[in-house]
Amino acid sequence: MERTGRKRNELPKMQAGKTLAWGASLLLLLWAVPLFAQVSVSAELSQNDILIGDQVRLTILSYYQPPTEIADVGFSVLQETAGLELLGEERFEKDNGEQGKLLEVQLTVTAFDSGYYRIAPIPVAYRQNGKADTAWTAELALQAHTIPLASDTARIMPIKEIIGEPMNVRDALPWILGLILLIGLGLLVFFLLRRPPPPLPPPPPLKIAAHQLALGQLDQLEGQKLWQQGLVKDYHSGLAHIMRQYLQHRYGLSAMESTTDEILQQLGLAGLSNEHQDKLRRLLQSADLVKFAKALPPATYHTEASESARAFLRDTADEGVEVEIPRKIPGFDPEQATEKQQAPPPYILDAEGWPVLLSGFWRRFWARLLDMFIFPGLLLAVVNIALGGAIAPVVLALAYVGVLWLYHAIMDHYMGGTAGKLLLGIRVVDDKAVYPTLGQSALRFLGKLASEAVFGLGYLLYFLNGNRRQALHDRMAGTYVIRKRAPEGERPAGKPGKER
Repeated sequence: MERTGRKRNELPKMQAGKTLAWGASLLLLLWAVPLFAQVSVSAELSQNDILIGDQVRLTILSYYQPPTEIADVGFSVLQETAGLELLGEERFEKDNGEQGKLLEVQLTVTAFDSGYYRIAPIPVAYRQNGKADTAWTAELALQAHTIPLASDTARIMPIKEIIGEPMNVRDALPWILGLILLIGLGLLVFFLLRRPPPPLPPPPPLKIAAHQLALGQLDQLEGQKLWQQGLVKDYHSGLAHIMRQYLQHRYGLSAMESTTDEILQQLGLAGLSNEHQDKLRRLLQSADLVKFAKALPPATYHTEASESARAFLRDTADEGVEVEIPRKIPGFDPEQATEKQQAPPPYILDAEGWPVLLSGFWRRFWARLLDMFIFPGLLLAVVNIALGGAIAPVVLALAYVGVLWLYHAIMDHYMGGTAGKLLLGIRVVDDKAVYPTLGQSALRFLGKLASEAVFGLGYLLYFLNGNRRQALHDRMAGTYVIRKRAPEGERPAGKPGKER
């Protein structure tokens, strides 16, 4: 009975002890879980003593347990350490399963000056449970020594000057000949530029039917919208001038100096029908009233007058009566020619006989500079970088020339010029001001290579025919370099056809 009572007394004590043990184990486990999840970092040098210029490997080890993530290894402290140079970096990551992951960073470091280098703790930034934190490595030390000198009796002697031989005539002869050639070329270019080229013949006049010319002038007058702006007198004066000019061209009358009655009298003798005489009389007399009597017709009359003039032109049209209009050379007015510019600038004629100005030398020069160095150089650099510099120089040079050849041929044929010419507003054309064929474009590029292979002497031909402005490659391909053509609106009224 006594033993039974003791057992009953010991039972609650045993249960309490087990409860305490379980509680202690649970607390230990809860404490150990975050401890196990902590990031452990370390750093070590492959050696602590080196000679200046030797390379040493610095290894940074980071142990961590997912879902913890390493954000960054801040080895920038090495770059901030005066005297140390970071040469390279390699990263390795290893997954050890339940034991966690290992991030190994190997840095190659050197020093070119002797001394003691203190490497500060390196921060390793990581993110754990959504929070950012940092672990630090231990401080390291590196000793760099100078190269030991041999203990001998040899002394460093002072540097001796290079013994030079006296220059003789044979040594200076290439320089003398080159200087003479350069001066001769300069004088040749100078005198060629000073010599005025022979004058160009004027472009052939434009032949257009008298009624087509008048209809085109009416279109221009309507486009100015004069009467809509209140300029009624200017509108009807212009309308009367167009009709008088047409009558002078069509019937050979002195209509510009005659009165309305005199014009109608002459037209009656010329056989013009009474109906057309009445229409013309009303049109010209109304214009006289507006000009001289300052009459103000209703707004509907302006449109009626224009339609009446057009109907008169269509009814009296004669395709056989043509008017010759001088073709205007862009940028040149013979009536305002100065002593400095008596002759028009060089030009060629397109297929329809319109003058197209040739480009000057400097604009072509800068365009060639862009096409020779900037654009192909960028392309060559991109290709070389993309292929990692693995192409042999000879192959790269041949590929470079081939790409340029294809580039010039396609661009000249389809666009009228390469990127440099397009940017500077000039175009390559044939003798009819049309973009060259592929064959002409390819031959033209070969001519450029030939000119530049002999130090650009082929370009001197540009100055030898001032009115044609053709270098060697232009002569070979039969091409010209023109300025960008003027828009259609700058040509005289009544010009048929469209701008290419």
